[in-house]
Amino acid sequence: MKHIFLTSAILIAFTSFANSNPPDTLGNKTLDEVIVTATGAHRNLKAAEMGRHVIGREAILKLPVLFGEPDIVKILQTLPGVSQGVEGFTGLYVHGGDNDQNLFLYNGLPLYHVSHIGGIFSSFNVSTIRNIDFFKSAFPARFGGRISSITDISMMSPDFRKYTGKFTVGLLAANGYISGPIVKDKLAFSAAIRRSWIDVVGLPALAIANAVQKKNGKKTIAGYNFMDFNARIDWKLGAGKIYAIGYYGKDYLKIGDRKFEGTANSFAVNPDGTITETPSDDNQTRFFDENTNRLSWGNWGVSLNADYRLGNGYINGVAYFTRYFSHYRQESEYQTDLNDPSTYGYTLNGTRNSIADIGVNMRYMQQFAKLYLLKSGVGYVNHTYHPEGLVNEYKDDGRSWSDSNGNPSVAGNEVFAYVDNLFNFGERASLDVGLRFVSHFIQHASFPRIEPRASIRVNITDDYSVKASYARINQFVQQVSSNYINLPTDLWQPIGKGMKPLSSDQYSIGFYGNLPKGMYFSLEGWYKDMRNLVEYREGISSLNPNLTWDEKITSGKGWAYGLDLSISRELGKVTGTVSYGLMWNWRKFDNLNGGLKFPAKFDNRHKININASYRLNDKIEFNAGWTYMTGNRLTLSLYNYDEPGDNFPDAPTTGIGSSGMDWEQASGLDYYSGRNNVRFPAYHRLDIGMSLYKDLGGGRRSIWNFSLYNAYCRMNAMTIRKDDYVDASRPNRAFQKFSLIPIVPSVSYTYEF
Repeated sequence: MKHIFLTSAILIAFTSFANSNPPDTLGNKTLDEVIVTATGAHRNLKAAEMGRHVIGREAILKLPVLFGEPDIVKILQTLPGVSQGVEGFTGLYVHGGDNDQNLFLYNGLPLYHVSHIGGIFSSFNVSTIRNIDFFKSAFPARFGGRISSITDISMMSPDFRKYTGKFTVGLLAANGYISGPIVKDKLAFSAAIRRSWIDVVGLPALAIANAVQKKNGKKTIAGYNFMDFNARIDWKLGAGKIYAIGYYGKDYLKIGDRKFEGTANSFAVNPDGTITETPSDDNQTRFFDENTNRLSWGNWGVSLNADYRLGNGYINGVAYFTRYFSHYRQESEYQTDLNDPSTYGYTLNGTRNSIADIGVNMRYMQQFAKLYLLKSGVGYVNHTYHPEGLVNEYKDDGRSWSDSNGNPSVAGNEVFAYVDNLFNFGERASLDVGLRFVSHFIQHASFPRIEPRASIRVNITDDYSVKASYARINQFVQQVSSNYINLPTDLWQPIGKGMKPLSSDQYSIGFYGNLPKGMYFSLEGWYKDMRNLVEYREGISSLNPNLTWDEKITSGKGWAYGLDLSISRELGKVTGTVSYGLMWNWRKFDNLNGGLKFPAKFDNRHKININASYRLNDKIEFNAGWTYMTGNRLTLSLYNYDEPGDNFPDAPTTGIGSSGMDWEQASGLDYYSGRNNVRFPAYHRLDIGMSLYKDLGGGRRSIWNFSLYNAYCRMNAMTIRKDDYVDASRPNRAFQKFSLIPIVPSVSYTYEF
């Protein structure tokens, strides 16, 4: 009954929204003007594909943003069937999957880590993006390597005839984009750069804090910045084109403290009993002790692409290199007597991990009349993994030594081939049947896999269609996190001899249609079966250096199922999208939770997103977005016991409460009713924004954007803290939620030419 009520409420709300506008205001809008579409109503009714969303650059810019930075991952988080994980971060949990199960392609260049500031910003500069092709089911045969979603990002082509560009300044970062011809109509380029200025803005506050701390012999060391750079060069060659793409993105964080002691003031007792104080030299320091933590991470890559049209055929070739890296350094430096060099000491402990890929692939596509479309391709990728390399350096008493060790690098090779056949049976039906073969070779072992893909579409009428699809997909690398937030230090590990590839089968069925007054809807039901998932073993620290990777983890299975509903309409000056997701998400591991099934961390049963944009006139536009989501899950001990024979009521599996303990039980054992036994309070927030456009003439314009993230300041729980305390009569246990992001105002200025 609750499920029916929620779905009905969404339908009624959006129908009321639609009826408040005249039916003839649809107009000649483009795809990009819709906030989020499922590839357009007409295309989705007539195509066999399902679970696909195409999002244009203008659509991304329409939604309110956090800290003045548009973010493609946060746009994807608004889609049904997609959970965001932790608020404010760029997590992506699609149809019950995990964050490492999403493939991001930047014009064919794969990227492993797609966020800045630990996940608050994505790594993609929206100024360079033409559109996003997002698949969460019915994956085309040309894609593979991740079992949950594919995000195919297309860059804007450079302008071959004139110079264009834009510059944007936000609260935490600024970016610039420029494009233009090198040889008119033949050779053109585009380039974009973005950098944060958190370190620059924070300098005055840090200087004031250190001035206050100086008299106590303390100094705070802190700094953070990120930057990314994109470049593209296109060369037209008759019926073909060659273009090169480069990407570089890096984050750098340092935090620490310095302790020091100056020469003390001297005191003398005078004959009359008075005391004379002689100030010391403030600049003279007798000793210092400095501890600093530094973390840097990022991606960089280059690719060379060639396109050629041959009659009704199309050939594309890509060669690329991409690398992800993460470096952590913990440094300690001290000197007990600055006049004695032998008292100087230095210690460095660090870790390094990286992945480097070299790949080539070719694909061919040809249309045979209107009845048959052939897509095929082959490819090869060489992976080099450098997991958890250790670096140590020491200097003490005039001596120094260093060593580097850790897990050895691992090389893996992957080959694949695919064929995709699309058959059109008139206007009423189509069938897409594909087959992908992939084989992964690593550590003298091979893992050949066959991945069938199929989808079918039947139009009941001109305005309604039904579809069904099936897709199998495998993944040969995984990232396991012991936290709710995926961190740059989380290791990517390839499958080994003792592990099997992650694998999933997904079944989907959908109903699509055009409704009166220009509305369009899609309703998809899905079931997803996942095998060979990995988690850390219970009671095992992920940082334990004495255990191998295989000893730290255990494998199991998962399954998820649900419904995705989306309703959208263009209304002239008003565009809107309402989406609802219903999901159950389960896991089962022999070595976890006593071998019993348990809900996943991000088992978000209900999820609602309502987005709207109102263009008042050519100068003013308003945007709003509201999100509601059932809370995440976590494992908490709700009870404590001392005697094996103690009788306790069953711990609740949902909700957050407190329970009392007898005095003698205060040092007893925590009782857990199950893994992920507690659900966070429901998550919801409202974002609003306004954009002011001004035509400056000569093809130039300026844009001011003002937005409020979390407009009614809902303090959503990020995690739950357990507190044991003693009152006047007995020990007690209480639970307190920890929230991170209050209301956040943002402003940005853009100049386009």
